[in-house]
Amino acid sequence: MRLFLYLLLCFTSLSAHQTGLSYFEIKEDEKKNIEIVYKKPLEDTQAEDIYIRFPLKCIQTTKNRQSIQDGFIIHEYSMRCASDGLANARIWVEGLVSSDRGVLLRYEKDSLVQKALLRSTTPFIIIDHKTSSFDLIIEYVNLGIVHILSGYDHLLFVLALMVLSLNYKTLFYSVTAFTLSHSITLACGIFGVVNIGVSYIEAMIALSIVFLARELVIDKETSFTRQNPAVVTFIFGLLHGFGFSSVLSDIGLPQDEIALSLFSFNLGIELGQIAFILCAGAVLLVLKKYIYGHTAIIKKTLAYFIGGLSSFWLIERVLSF
Repeated sequence: MRLFLYLLLCFTSLSAHQTGLSYFEIKEDEKKNIEIVYKKPLEDTQAEDIYIRFPLKCIQTTKNRQSIQDGFIIHEYSMRCASDGLANARIWVEGLVSSDRGVLLRYEKDSLVQKALLRSTTPFIIIDHKTSSFDLIIEYVNLGIVHILSGYDHLLFVLALMVLSLNYKTLFYSVTAFTLSHSITLACGIFGVVNIGVSYIEAMIALSIVFLARELVIDKETSFTRQNPAVVTFIFGLLHGFGFSSVLSDIGLPQDEIALSLFSFNLGIELGQIAFILCAGAVLLVLKKYIYGHTAIIKKTLAYFIGGLSSFWLIERVLSF
């Protein structure tokens, strides 16, 4: 119970900041008129405020228009930035901390499209700075790593999978099945082969975690999940892939480098997932070694923590329909 309360307290402190990516879109026309759209996830209403700063030459020309759409609080307004617009301007963000997922900024003018993930370590972007293919790979790999490591529902699913696995061989097959399935639906979602509402996908992802938590509690070796973990993981992985594709769709892909950026984003997800498995696996091994004889208690505590948190997410996401 103490471990459960400690884990819950840690999660609560994390959710005081961003739990989802914010998006900042800037469109500049040939007359130097600038349209701003800022999207903040509804789940971050209690998070610390984030401020985007422009050069002093920029002046807001319309009032802030606020609306709610597709799970985001949307702010829209217009600006002008002198006769040369935002050419070679420096835009930066204030209010981010290291645990925040960051702000994805997208600038568009004529045929120029520039993107950057602004975080506490790199909180600024210089407009008109050209991006090479290597820079694009690094950017989307970083986006994939950031998404998986700050996607607590995806990580909780992987943790439940690790606790449920009987041995390393089972874990390997399950993780491989998860990787294969979410890679398939990630590509399908991006190319528009299948389109499912984000809110429904997020709710089903939470339900998939509740299902695994239940399997941990009943602890029956003859259950279908324990006998065929790779099959079950493959099925649920399809849902998680659609979740990844919704994020990548919001981020956007450069039209001339769709395949490269998609591959890089998925590679980042896999690298982040491997890093989490290694770290979580080390912690589980330490617990198993130094708390010998209490393995069942630890396992049940983790099961109730995973189940309780995912049930909360499920209710929250269903109510947002």
